[in-house]
Amino acid sequence: MKNKHRGIILCGLMLTILLSTTALAAAAISRNTEPETSGLLGKTSIRGFALYLGKDSTGRTTRLFALRIRYISISLTGERDNGVLLMRKIEIPTRITGYHGHLYIAASFRGSLNI
Repeated sequence: MKNKHRGIILCGLMLTILLSTTALAAAAISRNTEPETSGLLGKTSIRGFALYLGKDSTGRTTRLFALRIRYISISLTGERDNGVLLMRKIEIPTRITGYHGHLYIAASFRGSLNI
């Protein structure tokens, strides 16, 4: 009988610890789900699959529909922001370093993504 009570107490204790740890990890992950949408300085690298939608009327930005794009942004202060964009419209500068086709993109540019 004592072993049964110990097992129940141990199981409850483990459940409490696991739930609190999972909640803290989920809060930390959900904090950085969106990239910065403003900022002219720094550098961003993107790679993935995106449909080309064309340039805007000024010709300074290119519009894409991101099917799956992985991005890494590094600001001048050294802060890094990275993640994956799925099924969203984004804008990037027209002047890029890298490859941009009608379906695949692997490029880097100054600034950050506009979502």
